[in-house]
Amino acid sequence: MLGLGLALAPQYTAETPIPLPPGFDWDGIRFPLLITKGGTGYHCNLTPRDLVDPGIWTGAAIHVDGDNGDDANSGLGAVDGDFSAAKRTIHAAFTAGNATLAPYRVIVKPGNYEESAFTRNGNDEPDQPVAVLGWDGPVQYRTGPYSISWTSSGATYSAAVSSAKRVFRTDQLDAQGLYTELFQAVDLLVCQSTNNSWFDDSGTLHVNIGQLPGSSDIAVIRNFHGARFLAHTDDLYLENIHCEGGITGALHCDAVADRNIVGVDCSFRYSAPSNLNNPLDAVQIRRTNGLAAFFDCNASAGATDGWSFHEDGNLGLHVLMQGCSGFGNGAFAATSCNGFTTHDAVLSIDLDGEYGYSHNGTEVHCIQSTHSWFVGSKATARDVDGSSVAFKCSNSAAMWLQDTAADSAGAAVNFAIEANGGSVFTRDHNTVSGNVDISNGGVVAGY
Repeated sequence: MLGLGLALAPQYTAETPIPLPPGFDWDGIRFPLLITKGGTGYHCNLTPRDLVDPGIWTGAAIHVDGDNGDDANSGLGAVDGDFSAAKRTIHAAFTAGNATLAPYRVIVKPGNYEESAFTRNGNDEPDQPVAVLGWDGPVQYRTGPYSISWTSSGATYSAAVSSAKRVFRTDQLDAQGLYTELFQAVDLLVCQSTNNSWFDDSGTLHVNIGQLPGSSDIAVIRNFHGARFLAHTDDLYLENIHCEGGITGALHCDAVADRNIVGVDCSFRYSAPSNLNNPLDAVQIRRTNGLAAFFDCNASAGATDGWSFHEDGNLGLHVLMQGCSGFGNGAFAATSCNGFTTHDAVLSIDLDGEYGYSHNGTEVHCIQSTHSWFVGSKATARDVDGSSVAFKCSNSAAMWLQDTAADSAGAAVNFAIEANGGSVFTRDHNTVSGNVDISNGGVVAGY
């Protein structure tokens, strides 16, 4: 795993350095960084591509073109961005890159990639330090088709699409830019009489949206793994990658590993479990001793949490988020659904984050013995399950809220800050709406 050796100087002009809060246990020896504030918000002095193995940027470049590539091709080009011998799938590029026995990068032509094209349903993973790059544009990956031809079936429209787990309208977006989810009917009769519903009739998918859907108007999230990495233990870098769906998460890293994970300009949405009684997160990072750093990334509409970080017995996970967000997380009957959550003894910094509109949970919840520093972040809670909580700190965890905003409303109980045994320290914090609740020896105080 790479350490960080960077000069502690602001990257932006006219920036004011912001010191880490007293008592915050971030390991500045392993992960030195400087936080600054300027006209465009809060920043750190880290360059994302410098956070992973430098051999990635000098090793083999395997190209992928989902429209014109062929997995029998070498994937190699004369220069980065030469797709003349591109492979067709990302997983074929992993196989070719692994054969080099050295760090490499996968350069993916912008476009739509679907179903098993990423990891071959979790069967083909990298085994070297790797970057997956959308080349000069976004790579859209969905665990389902991008185009469907619909046939009139009376009160519904149908298509031969099996193993649907969640179904969305892409032609209707909510205020956060997310697809509108359709209600899963218990049978065909209910679907026929219920607008904005769907039903899987033994591999024939019926939808009722009150009109004939266009070929790209319905996103069917099928029973495939998303960007799942259960065996990969080396540095991982993702840029311009946008994942929809995934049985265990749109992004799921779960190997016991000493490494860094970095995401830049990515989104991870609409995770869809194979078992509705075991819903999982949009992003789950577990058992990584190293730095998980995300810049301008989004994790939304997860079946439970948006962003979820656990040590699970492998100590040392540090999380850095800059300009990231998570909205509308929580589906089915899932409980404790959060936009952002840390567990065990994870250390995290969130700069200018925005989280909100989760179901059956808390927008930001840090528990156990975690330390979390939120700077310029905002949490908007509108849960209608009886309680609406923006920032929550539980057990022996500690949370610092600096120049943050909490907006909690719309439920019978509305907490802007809840200290359920944990300690919350505030500086220049703004409560837009909601109360402060202290229980089980919790603390809320300025610093």
